[in-house]
Amino acid sequence: MKTEDINPWWKTSKIKEEYSILPKRNLFKEILDYIKEKQILAINGLRRTGKTVLMHHLISHLLEKYPKENILYYNFDLLDDKIENILGSYKEILGINIKKEEIFIFLDEIQKHKNWENELKVLYDNYKNMKFFISGSSSLFIEKKTKESLGGRVFSFILEPLTFKEYLRLKNIKFNEKRISLFENEVKEALEHYLKIGGFPELLDAREETKINRYIKELVIDRVIYIDIPKVFEIEEPELLARILSIISANPSMIIDYESLADDLNRNRKTISNYMFYLEKAFLIKKLYNYSKNLLTSEKKLKKVYPPSTAFAFLFDAEKGKIIENAVLMNSDFRFFSKIGEKEVDFIKVNKKDKKVLPIEVKYAKKVREKEIKGLLKFTNKYKLKEGVVITQDYEAGKKIKGKKIKFMPLWKWLLQKI
Repeated sequence: MKTEDINPWWKTSKIKEEYSILPKRNLFKEILDYIKEKQILAINGLRRTGKTVLMHHLISHLLEKYPKENILYYNFDLLDDKIENILGSYKEILGINIKKEEIFIFLDEIQKHKNWENELKVLYDNYKNMKFFISGSSSLFIEKKTKESLGGRVFSFILEPLTFKEYLRLKNIKFNEKRISLFENEVKEALEHYLKIGGFPELLDAREETKINRYIKELVIDRVIYIDIPKVFEIEEPELLARILSIISANPSMIIDYESLADDLNRNRKTISNYMFYLEKAFLIKKLYNYSKNLLTSEKKLKKVYPPSTAFAFLFDAEKGKIIENAVLMNSDFRFFSKIGEKEVDFIKVNKKDKKVLPIEVKYAKKVREKEIKGLLKFTNKYKLKEGVVITQDYEAGKKIKGKKIKFMPLWKWLLQKI
């Protein structure tokens, strides 16, 4: 495919309709605030979450303000080449002065090009007129290589699967936040579909379970495990990666025990630890830490793992309660859980501004008994907290239990009002 074929705005002044008709993600506005900064903007995330679409929405925004010839897009998924050669072809096609013009360069799936970080460093340092946007499907390509070669030159963003609110917006399902209860039936119906497609934008209109599962297995999991990860890491057994991911996806929120998992899979602990690292860096698993006021202590304690999307949990037949817990994590930025003795709390929310701590327990049932939230109450006592939250199926109430203010909130309402 020729460079001009993937840059149609050079002829038409606009991006392809297949991108322009799609609604913009929440991350779009956040990135706009950084467009005038010199730093390279890196968009990272799991396959099929919409990084390419987001790039084209940014291009569309730039087309309103800058000459169409000053915007270049290149996708390393289509053809690998040196960045310098790509710019040379760009200059030759358009006759543009790449040393003087203000140019915006979008490099998609850049992790597939070897030595990209050093090539980009040279261009960044020598061409003050160039603004670079890069994307990739492995966080290590940003973390490791930017620290080594591009320190201080990159701002990174992660494009996650759709939140439930984003899903509703993209599906044009409207509700009145002041009268949410009037929309309960519509929102609950939408929620069931959202859980099955797991926040993947291309599945917004998919209904057939077989097709959804095939999409997740073949276009996301298999491509990351058998193509993407081996290109970044030296992997001897991709099948082992697939096996570990299937175990985690079938058991969202499992506390990871490397020794036990190594025994079960007949491998050594180091191999399991390394493969878990690869899965995390490829956005195929999410990790939570056992809460402690001391962050270093948290890092060393027990860890809990989840798949990145409820679609993975559905694919591997996880229990409904675990799928719901997975959905809560998908719609939050929680980093901690709690396990004190035998008592657990699913999530610990730590406010970034005032460091206020709020324990959140998921009990997807119509009724929740006091004995089912002993872990939450124990946590509030240990850390001298006054309140906690329990996410339920339908039950809603505010109660004083053993001197603590406990708010019971249905999942669908929590997803809309998020506290």
